[in-house]
This record gives sequence, C-alpha cells and structure tokens, in this order.
Amino acid sequence: MKHLLFIVFMVVGLTGYTQSTSDSLLNLANSYYATQDYQKAIASFEQVLKIDSSSIEILYKAGAASQRLGDFRSAKEYLLRLEKIDTINHSYARPLASIYETEDNAAKAIKYYTRISKLQPNNALYYRKLGQQYFNAGETGDAFTNFSKAYALNEKDFFTIQGLTDIFFVNKQYTAADAVLKKAIEYDSENVKLQMIYASSKYKQAHYDTSAMVLYNLRGKVDFNNYYNKMLGYSLMQIDSTEQAIRYLRKSLVNEGNPEIAHYYLARAYEDMDDLEYATHHLEKAIESGISKNIKSYHSNLARLLEREGNKRGAIKHYEAALRHSDDPIYLFHLGRLTDEYYKDKSVAIRYYDRYAQSKDENIEYKRYAVDRKQYLREQQHFNTSK
Repeated sequence: MKHLLFIVFMVVGLTGYTQSTSDSLLNLANSYYATQDYQKAIASFEQVLKIDSSSIEILYKAGAASQRLGDFRSAKEYLLRLEKIDTINHSYARPLASIYETEDNAAKAIKYYTRISKLQPNNALYYRKLGQQYFNAGETGDAFTNFSKAYALNEKDFFTIQGLTDIFFVNKQYTAADAVLKKAIEYDSENVKLQMIYASSKYKQAHYDTSAMVLYNLRGKVDFNNYYNKMLGYSLMQIDSTEQAIRYLRKSLVNEGNPEIAHYYLARAYEDMDDLEYATHHLEKAIESGISKNIKSYHSNLARLLEREGNKRGAIKHYEAALRHSDDPIYLFHLGRLTDEYYKDKSVAIRYYDRYAQSKDENIEYKRYAVDRKQYLREQQHFNTSK
C-alpha cells in the first residue's frame, strides 16, 4: 500500500511539474512575443510544443511570429498543423491567405480567403481580397462577383473601386466605370489617383477634351509618370493644343524604356506644326525603338514625309520597309508611283503596278491608274527597244 501511494504521489508530482514547466515556458514565450522578439519567442514556443503539440494558441503564435520574421516556410508548417486541429474558428486561414497572397499563389490565397469570407460574410475586406486574387488569376467573372459584394458593403473602399474599374476597362464598360468613379470623386474630391483613373477612362473613350482637362488640372499636385505625360500630350494634340502637347510628350521620353509611341506622337505633332525636320527625326527614333505592330505605320509615315521633302529615294526605302512589315497592298501602289518617278528604268515600277493590280485592294481609281500606267510603260519599253 505504501508503494502504491508513493507511485501515485510521483505521478501527480510529475504532472504538476510538467504543467508548471509548460506554464513557465509559455509565459516566457508570450513575453518575447509581446516585445516582438520573435526568434526567442519561437524557440520558447517550440519547447512548449514538445509538451503540448496540439495547442491552438501556441501553433497560431508560432506561425504568426514566423510570418513576421519573413520565414514563410516555417509559418506555413505551423499554420498547416493548426488547420488540422482548429476546425471551428479556422484561425489559421487569415495568415495563410496573407502568406499565399504575398507569394503570388493566387489559387491557395483564394482557398483561404474564401474560407474567411464564409466565416465573416459581412466583412467587405475579404470579398475585395478575393476579387483581387481572382483578377490576378485572370478570372474576371469571379473577380467582378467579389468586388461587387465588397462594393455593396463598402462603396468608399478605394481598392474595391480600383478593382471594379479595372474589370470595366477590360470589358470596355466605360459608362459603368465612369459612374463608379464619379461617385467616388464626389465623396473624395482630393483623391488624385481617382481623378487619374477617371482621366484614363475618358482617354480610352477618345474623350480627349475631358482627359486633357482632368490631367491638366492635376499639375502641381502630382508628378506624372511617362504613361500620364504621354496621355496628356496625346489628348492635347487631339484638341489642337499642339505646342503644349509637345511639352508633355517630350517629358514622357525621360528614362522611358519603350519610347516608340511617344516618338510617333511627337512626329505627328511636329508635322501638324509643319516642322518636317523634327517630325522626320522622331519617326526615325520610333523606328529605331519600334517593337510593336505599328512599325509599318512609322515607315509609311516617314516615307510620306520624305516624299514631301523631295527625298524620293528615302521614301522608296521606307515604303519597302513598310511592305516588309505588312501585307497592305497600298504600299505596292505607292512604290509603283515613286519608282516610276525616280528610276529611268521602268521595270521596277511595272512590277509594283502589276502586283498592285492583282491585289485585293478595293480602291477602284488606284487600280485603274495602276493598270493603265503599267500598260503605257510596257508600250513605251516596246517602242524604245524596237527603234
């Protein structure tokens, strides 16, 4: 009996000792956690987990501490262990969603934000988060559904407004985008970013007077990046403020990684001002930096300017380049016409006229001219060789 009582006292004593040790370690870990000394906190949490491996509080705090240290691997290990235990409150879901969002893992971020949104159906934040993740994944339908839910709960949220307008822009639903933006600007008229998005909407709709007015009124409040300088410059061009347009288009070239469009717009602006030298210069620059499908237009516009300047040889060169980048038969007609005027040997012109006459171009007058001119040149060649 004495031995039995001794064993009972030993077990109770060890249990009390274990609990006391666990409590001491937990208090120490929590003190480190409170002072944001997360490395020491995690080391102490690990000691507690050796005693109690299923503690929801400890697994959550260990995961949160690892997340704050930027150690996402360890954070996910703790939180995924917690996921197997916490089947009621799902406390792991918020930090896991945040980690996967930071890692650009949209699929898993969506999984955990969906879980949170079901737990908190009246919280607009998580619908917005879902909208952003679905949009990043290219699922605009689901993105719109969630942004709409977020907007219904909180129509003042800038990020939700931005998300909705991004989708409206993708779908070319500019009227809907403008309605949301106008309401937001009425509420927060000092929000420069909202006004810039509104200017973008008007620009996309070719309402250049409005986009120019909005951006012009923002001068001094924000330093425009190259995109907005380009937008303002082009908008000003469309409302005949060419000199001001040139100012902003030139500013858009500063440290611009892809200057081709700005050079093209500048060429058009200088041509409007009859400054063919600068217009030609910027078209040449557009061609040098050109990587888009518009390069054929740069060559054809440069050819047209060179012809105006009397440089037919240069015009032929750039019409030939335009033809290499495009199957538009109109370049065949222009090449026929220019080679006809420039070269004494009309064989080249005859070939271009012939190719154009057989093309599918629907310009009846040009077709008739090409056929008649080709026939005349061949008759002249025959006449000259028969002398």
